[in-house]
Amino acid sequence: MIDSPEALKELLPNVSRETIEKLSKYKEMILAEDQSLISKNDINSLWKRHFYDSLRILEFIKSNDNDIIDIGSGAGLPGVPISIVYGGKNRIFLCENRTKRSSFLRKCIANLELINTEVIPTKAEKIENRKFDFILARAVSQLNHLLSISYKLCKKNTTLLLHKGVNIDSELIIATKCWNFEYKLHENPKNKRSYIIEIKNIIKSST
Repeated sequence: MIDSPEALKELLPNVSRETIEKLSKYKEMILAEDQSLISKNDINSLWKRHFYDSLRILEFIKSNDNDIIDIGSGAGLPGVPISIVYGGKNRIFLCENRTKRSSFLRKCIANLELINTEVIPTKAEKIENRKFDFILARAVSQLNHLLSISYKLCKKNTTLLLHKGVNIDSELIIATKCWNFEYKLHENPKNKRSYIIEIKNIIKSST
């Protein structure tokens, strides 16, 4: 099936008409930008790859009234699609230090009328005195580095939901030398090279 709203609907049958409409507008905003927000190779796979991959996270956020941060949000993936669905029930923070991209994210918030969503225009490691219930990241950094910059943002029961690819095994080997944590790997059923790693109970290793 060609990349389209119908393709997303087939992958996620419960996606609402309002969500589809806002994602369509969001796609137009991404493509209209004079800055390169996504790879040219991905322009024709926004629905089936980027939007679907982002919304897979909804499966792991069961409760409401959460503080959710998207680290290195970039074009807003996965934070903007998550906000479109969950913004009225959770507080979404899009962490992006690059000026042009943070400006784009503010336009998304305004034009898509995203509720309870705001931009944090700095690097995650510079955030002070803030903690979050869920930490998201997609195509940002190696796992060991992500744990390092996320550690001080974690509450006792914080869950990290990180998109990872074919190198996840080697990243885990490196990360477990420095950190102790519980994790589950959730493979994308439509792309065997794509995963969401669900991580809890991060503790610095004493060795």
